[in-house]
Amino acid sequence: MGCVAESLRIVDRFLRRLPKGKVLATVRMAELGAKICLDADDLRRMEHYLTIAESTEPFNTRKCDKGFSLNSVRQFRADNGFLDPADAIDEEQRIEAGFSRAHRQYKQSMATNERERARKALAEMEKIALGVGKDGWTRQSYLRRAVHAYAELKDADAVRQCVKQLNSADRQKVLDADMLLRLDMKLEAIARAQDDILKELEDLRTTSDPNIHFPLMSISRSLAFLVEHGKKDDARRWLYRALNEMSGWPVIEYGFVTSSVYESLAQAAAIIDGPAAANRLMKQAMIDAKAEKRSDFRQGAVDASLGLMAEIGNLDEAIEAARKLRSPTQRRKKLGTLLAKAKRWKELREVLSQVESPEEAADVAWWIKFELPGGEVR
Repeated sequence: MGCVAESLRIVDRFLRRLPKGKVLATVRMAELGAKICLDADDLRRMEHYLTIAESTEPFNTRKCDKGFSLNSVRQFRADNGFLDPADAIDEEQRIEAGFSRAHRQYKQSMATNERERARKALAEMEKIALGVGKDGWTRQSYLRRAVHAYAELKDADAVRQCVKQLNSADRQKVLDADMLLRLDMKLEAIARAQDDILKELEDLRTTSDPNIHFPLMSISRSLAFLVEHGKKDDARRWLYRALNEMSGWPVIEYGFVTSSVYESLAQAAAIIDGPAAANRLMKQAMIDAKAEKRSDFRQGAVDASLGLMAEIGNLDEAIEAARKLRSPTQRRKKLGTLLAKAKRWKELREVLSQVESPEEAADVAWWIKFELPGGEVR
């Protein structure tokens, strides 16, 4: 969008206004500036913001806080491939630093079409991933990125060799429907998507974990996948089954839980049967969200409903609803994110001018960044 300069100008403005002793807010804002610069390939200015974050270390006076600023910057470097593994503070960070550095080298090599150099970096990524033994999530995340990179290289032999080394648990997590599709295995990908929906519904019938948004998000993704690949009737059947079975789930309670279910499935409904079907679910989601008696749960449910309302194409309606929120801080934060999504910069500037403290400004800016190019959650 060409808004890097404007974004950094706002970051700099917040950094100037934050008191020196506000370490967490300063570090978080400085890292935001560093990430913007990294995405813009401006490494010199990235270092400038990391230096600002490091400069807050003297203000960490409590014993439990000492080292926070320096460790945050070190972790930023590790996560983005700029930390020498030898400089890591523990084994976990050493592994992350090594993998991220190899992944960064791979991306740079692909950008300059140095395919042999890319293969060497990718071999290092695979080696590190397979060497992660205890942390299944980290291992599978690394392996997923390695397999995807092999597919990007269109190296079928390397893909087969890599897949052969996966155990059953790795195969289940790494070779999901999207990955199977990237590997030109469409029939297997469609079958996997339907298996995933069935597994999530079976788990929901017995689980006592109230965090059901995770299986619901999985179901919604699988429904969208089925529609995208010509299985709309199957997707509709699974959607109606989920809605019909909802009342029998052990964790269901009226309010934020039921609201969460409708929100999670509304986007899939829009893809399957159009905006009208989604709007019916979103209307019920907002009713249930406002009926929640616990204020913090109610606020979260309303925020989520407005966010999804915007996602399914009712952005203007979501903005108007956000203007009516009673809490000034909630109203400013939600309006800020929605106006950024709508690219209504003049109105966004007016909202930002109303924030009442540097801390609130940092919080609003943190959430707005997810609506800007490069800031999307991946």
